Amino acid sequence: MTSTLTGPLAGAAEVRPDGWLATPLTTDPAQASAQARSLICRHHPDAPGPVCCLTARYRTATFTLGNPPSLLLKRHGDEAAYLGEVLAYQLLDSEHVLPDLHSTCDDSQTLVVDFLHRPAAIDHKASFEELIAAVAAIHTAPARWPTATADTMASWRLATAVEAPAPAWIRDPTAWHRLLQMTADAHGAFHVPLGHLDLKTDHARRRPDGHLALIDTETLRPDLTGLPDLITLAYLAGTEGRQLPPRWVRQVYRRHTNDLGAQWSDTDLVRALTAFADATGLHSLHGVDE
Repeated sequence: MTSTLTGPLAGAAEVRPDGWLATPLTTDPAQASAQARSLICRHHPDAPGPVCCLTARYRTATFTLGNPPSLLLKRHGDEAAYLGEVLAYQLLDSEHVLPDLHSTCDDSQTLVVDFLHRPAAIDHKASFEELIAAVAAIHTAPARWPTATADTMASWRLATAVEAPAPAWIRDPTAWHRLLQMTADAHGAFHVPLGHLDLKTDHARRRPDGHLALIDTETLRPDLTGLPDLITLAYLAGTEGRQLPPRWVRQVYRRHTNDLGAQWSDTDLVRALTAFADATGLHSLHGVDE
């Protein structure tokens, strides 16, 4: 697990040092665009043109495709991030909480998805609850997986995790196993604990059908539970001029997850949040446990 030294999950993990990526992408937009055109011709021949560079960073680059833009090409410099994003699209295909995926290429570590340019304003309770509902759908998605997907992900089930040693980055293994057991009690022993979304205001967008969707899902992991995301939601509820109570965030999250099959009590959810903080060294729960 990695996080920034500041922000909603400060203290839960260490950041990677500068220069950790062995083969960084170019940060020059013109060069990045030229490389993208070549990759599209070889690996995504059905994608429309023209290509317009949105971002050129050492880890990722993004490009709109079409005029007007209809698709987005995303290129990863980090294989783990690419595989994580592809996994997210595969595991959440039926939830309609991500842009639609059109094609992928492992060789170039690229994927083509719908370009969602409409922001989903999350500055009032109704729209923020949409965000919470989307996160709850992701956290409970394993309960709705087809048999083939569930079997493929069987090694990540909580029934196995609660018996396994805590990961090396966990600071309090006892608290970690307490968190896993409470999550198993709420979701079932066969649950795969999806979590660790990159939740930001700008990552909430509108799909063509009007529903809220999340972009940039390469951080999703099947071993962290949904608690980091609930903590981040509480943090977002109090930033950028929002004054949404963290207790309200917890109650809405619990209602949506329970409506989708979980069985969290409010007391156990607070205990699980506290266990996550104890296990990881998290600096603050941002009031979501109050």
